[in-house]
Amino acid sequence: MTTTTSSSSSSSRLASTNSEFLALRPQYTTDISRLVRHVEAAVDWEAAHGLVLKAPRANNQLFRDKNSVGWLESAVIPAPVSFAPSPVPRREFEKVVALQPLLNQLFDKISQDHEFLASTLESIGSADEFTAKIFAMYMELHSLGVAKPGVIGIHRSDYLIHAPDSEPDASPKAKQVEFNTIASSFASLSSIVGDFHR
Repeated sequence: MTTTTSSSSSSSRLASTNSEFLALRPQYTTDISRLVRHVEAAVDWEAAHGLVLKAPRANNQLFRDKNSVGWLESAVIPAPVSFAPSPVPRREFEKVVALQPLLNQLFDKISQDHEFLASTLESIGSADEFTAKIFAMYMELHSLGVAKPGVIGIHRSDYLIHAPDSEPDASPKAKQVEFNTIASSFASLSSIVGDFHR
């Protein structure tokens, strides 16, 4: 496996242009045969340190056999990870950290605006089955007038660093690609991923 030699946070903080930032990215060989032993070592490390997920039933051959034994339902698989951490410019990291409380307030206000939610989400219909089911549950609870003694929001914001090599003198920017209010479960794995990268 070939990687760049400098990917520390201090180097990332000093990268002020896209070309400097892109030079910090880990570089891997495209020869898959040279990666096999690294992948095997990574899988072993993940299994030994609890960096695992419950195996998805739909995609797991073990669960297709109706005679499979019960313990197979507890099967786990290694979590998907990168071999090395991706550099993030400190300036952009600090921006998104400062932005998060404002996003939390925005989504909290939206969640309390029944008219807005109803008019926006009812048009989804059957186009997105998962969202349609969540919306139906929401409408049912709203019609019952269930009082909520308290509300807690668990949010996860996903960002990618936008640093096109066609703009070498521009500055890298964090771009939000997703805001999750349900899929926040991997937070418990993030510290283990840090250990894996170290």
